[in-house]
Amino acid sequence: MGDIAIIGGGPAGLTAAIALARRGVRSTVFEREAHPDRMPRFNPNRSYPIDLTGHGLKAVRYIDAVEHFDTHMTAFHGIRNGGGVRDPWPEPGWIGSRGDIMRALMSVAEQRHRDMIDFVFDSDVSSVDVHVGEVAGQRFDLLVGSDGAGSAVRGAMLDQVDGFTVETSAVPNYGLILELDQVGDRLDKHCLNGLGFSPLTLAAVINDDEKPDGVRWICVVGVKKPITFTSPGQATTWLRKNTPRVLDLTSDRAVAEFSRREGVHLGQRLTCSSLYGGRAVLLGDAAAAFPPVGQGGNAALESAMVLDQCLVSGPLDTAGVRYDAAWKPEADAVSWIGGQVRYQNPRMLVRALVSGAFGINVFKQAKSSTRSYSDVRHAARRLGPIWA
Repeated sequence: MGDIAIIGGGPAGLTAAIALARRGVRSTVFEREAHPDRMPRFNPNRSYPIDLTGHGLKAVRYIDAVEHFDTHMTAFHGIRNGGGVRDPWPEPGWIGSRGDIMRALMSVAEQRHRDMIDFVFDSDVSSVDVHVGEVAGQRFDLLVGSDGAGSAVRGAMLDQVDGFTVETSAVPNYGLILELDQVGDRLDKHCLNGLGFSPLTLAAVINDDEKPDGVRWICVVGVKKPITFTSPGQATTWLRKNTPRVLDLTSDRAVAEFSRREGVHLGQRLTCSSLYGGRAVLLGDAAAAFPPVGQGGNAALESAMVLDQCLVSGPLDTAGVRYDAAWKPEADAVSWIGGQVRYQNPRMLVRALVSGAFGINVFKQAKSSTRSYSDVRHAARRLGPIWA
């Protein structure tokens, strides 16, 4: 198979390393952060909960890691609005933070594949030669760029590969993150809990060993423009007007912290003309960053699974071609699906109602383990201008 470097030890990179190790292929993982066990699970500005379902489940099963995710994350049962579960999830699935996903994958790597994966933590890779496969002064036969939306590997491809282009765009989506520290038993920790539609308000858990019940409740409020508050009182007034249910589930302290945070822009998109160049391939957000639609983590894990399948199916020097043919249509489709989300946009509700009458629920069907992203996109676009 040759020497393989994985730049970026996030969910996609770790999944790729584990998949390779299962087949007896060594890899070196370069990660700019510290070991996941030494990193906080909760980033107050960005720790929105992630649900791993159909597409992510396929990858978790592919690397035989279900029991590790059962241990490190919370079982996901569906979406709950009000008194009941509106959209039950029928298969295994999990909910938690990116840190929870990382801990689950690292436990697989360290317990089963310690001798096959070399980790280089605290390694900020800035110089990559994609033609000779050089990173950090070492040469490899394949470079796997899984280093996120600001990918150094993608940047090197842009500079070094003729014809490689990157298209960026954005939608006006911003997320405000509020900790709910007074939930008690009023919300279901196994669900995404809808607390409002306009603005879109969702609450879910991430793991936290310091909490008595082992979880921390995080609420994400989706708005169409940046919002800043001059005081906790102003933030309280805004919440009471726009999403009042959260005030019964949080404390004055949490609202005060909320008032000091900046909204996170969640509407950035990125599309590459190709997912390979020279000796490099791109995974996860490095290949296709898109607005949150419940599929970021799922698509990242699945892209790593698809790459491993492509590596199995033929020579290493043509693996990039096979991977691009297999995954780029899916990356483009899930990016398109993510781009359909518009916070506080009345057209979204109308579109959902019309599509539902034709049996099409894009965001629900995108979770399915039996339907590809490209199939979901094709079905939606058959409705013409509704999903144009």
